[in-house]
Amino acid sequence: MIAMPYVTPVAMPYVTPIALSSVIPIALPSSVSTQPVARSLARPLALPNVLPIHIPAKLRTIIKAMRQSVQLLTATSSACLICGNTDSRSRHPRFISLCTPCFRQIPWITRIECDVCGRPEYCPDCPRRSDAAFLCNRSAVRYNTRIREWLALYKYRGHEALAPLFGEMLTAAYQGLVKELRPRELRNETTETLYPIDALIPVPVSSERLAEREFNQAERLGAYLAERVQIPLHHVMQRTRHSGKQSYKTRGARLRDTHNLFTADPALTASLLTARNQSHIRLIIVDDIYTTGSTANACATALAEEIRRQRPAVFVELFILTLARS
Repeated sequence: MIAMPYVTPVAMPYVTPIALSSVIPIALPSSVSTQPVARSLARPLALPNVLPIHIPAKLRTIIKAMRQSVQLLTATSSACLICGNTDSRSRHPRFISLCTPCFRQIPWITRIECDVCGRPEYCPDCPRRSDAAFLCNRSAVRYNTRIREWLALYKYRGHEALAPLFGEMLTAAYQGLVKELRPRELRNETTETLYPIDALIPVPVSSERLAEREFNQAERLGAYLAERVQIPLHHVMQRTRHSGKQSYKTRGARLRDTHNLFTADPALTASLLTARNQSHIRLIIVDDIYTTGSTANACATALAEEIRRQRPAVFVELFILTLARS
């Protein structure tokens, strides 16, 4: 037998990836610093949450796959976005940023009682409304105490990391709306073509509210949904004045305050209609909360009036999509 020479293995420094040190406790040599690695892991990966429409499909697929991989790798070490718990992670692929207890607290709307506003129980408002400019509203969740707290963290306390969570909730509501629309179209014998959703329209906020929060939550929800379902987002609506917080007002006060509250920019509306040069157009107006529907209806009314002024022959269908239904 020929004796093979023994080669002494070279000691390679071990750099702990993410938080696996708690699983594989291998010590680093004293000469190796982990600070640069720790700092790089502490920074979010430079993958945009919302991808521009013009990115090629193959590159978009690669970026999405990388993002999902990062989420899976960091799921066991990152804390829950709501409570900070690191012991229990949600197994739902869309809501891996939540722990299981917080995920179970999401008050999903699974049954709709009012076909117009999407309320899960008896609705006293819609039967007495005769001027609705939209066909229906659909919301993802009930606006209960838990959702109110989560939205307050996002809108007033700067917890912007919650944006993807709310975006996924809205995406679920959109998918439910699309499922509802398909049977209606199939039952309509005169419909020869299935009309898709043509654009998303975010409800604008006043300049005072924008200065206070530094962002429009409806616009961010719409941008997230636009990227998820590949529908263009058009900022055609403008707010004519600051109306104050609607949550403290009665139904009558809301109706008075929203009269002529919005206007549709003529040039931007024309651009939208030119991009969707057809006789039938479907639009979704996006907002965060649906209460009495006065804000949504005022926005839909102004948009429908401007579209009909420019294109009288166009058949317009307007839908409302909101994160929460109070």
